[in-house]
Amino acid sequence: MMKKRILTSLLVISMFISMVATGCGSATSTDSTKATDSVKAADSTQAVSTPAATTTATLEKVTLQLKWLPQSQFMGYYVAKAKGYYEAEGIDINILPGGSDIIPEQQVYNGVADIGVTWVSSLMKYQSQGWGLTQVAQIFQKSAMLLVSKAATGIKSPADLKGKKIGSWFGGNEYEIYALLEANGLNKDKDVKLVQQDYTMNQLIKGEIDATSAMTYNEYGLLLESGIKESDLNVINMNDAGVAMLEDCLFVNSEWIAKNEDLYVRFLRASIKGWAEACADPEAAGKTVFEADKSVSLEHQTYMAKEVAKLVVPEGFDPSQIGFIDTKAIQQTADLAFKYGFLTKPAVISEATITGKYWEKATAK
Repeated sequence: MMKKRILTSLLVISMFISMVATGCGSATSTDSTKATDSVKAADSTQAVSTPAATTTATLEKVTLQLKWLPQSQFMGYYVAKAKGYYEAEGIDINILPGGSDIIPEQQVYNGVADIGVTWVSSLMKYQSQGWGLTQVAQIFQKSAMLLVSKAATGIKSPADLKGKKIGSWFGGNEYEIYALLEANGLNKDKDVKLVQQDYTMNQLIKGEIDATSAMTYNEYGLLLESGIKESDLNVINMNDAGVAMLEDCLFVNSEWIAKNEDLYVRFLRASIKGWAEACADPEAAGKTVFEADKSVSLEHQTYMAKEVAKLVVPEGFDPSQIGFIDTKAIQQTADLAFKYGFLTKPAVISEATITGKYWEKATAK
């Protein structure tokens, strides 16, 4: 009995101490809150970048395969990642860089990546060969392809290309040039000389070729950065010439999307948000890409970002339509790709190969 009384007394004393401790905690809660707020204020950047609604353990992994090296051509995805938009949608995003030896279509078809970025004509080529791939968004609404020449060559219009030496990267990049030539009565085999060009602009700068292929957001900027003035260059824009073919789009494995529709819609929603922000503030977007991968200078990434914004949200284009698939532009790309030999048969444009239904879900209010 004595032992039970002692234990009971000890239990009462313990409960009393606990109550006193709790009371002390309440009495100092204001100071504790102030201290916590001070820490939060000091680390506000970290608080913003990590959404409270999700944890790494609960995020679903998604791998995105880029068409090329990390650059502002893909700024919307980098901005969405940096701002935590993917995390807010419950996604742990992994962005894989591309390169000359990486084919996005193969990466996605083989399951190395879930979603890929490629040019529309390239995707159509693989689709025509029976690969189960589906285009699910169109990011670039205009072509970035240019033919650039020094003003001294006198190439002011496509007709002036006759007898000239024209550089191309080939590998699918030449078909807009073919279309441009034929549309202006020139034979690609007889009236001009097409030569392989590298990824610098040195051949044009040194006068080894008369006209060079250049993307608005990259190589044209390299020419300007080399010290050549815009007034000393002539430019033929494929959009103005009526032979533009669509470029950067998003695509998936048809079997994957059938099982992961909701996941893709969430990915696209976050990506569109990133693209909208990047296009609204390309200078900040260029800095975000530069910090993600310092492959080129900050100045060039910023230049690229400003030019890419013009392709994603062209003049007069509603930013709320980012990612929209324009079937008329898709058809023009398909027709040109077939007419000039990139495709051996007409592209099949159906919901199995191209669909905007996921975009509609991602942008629904």
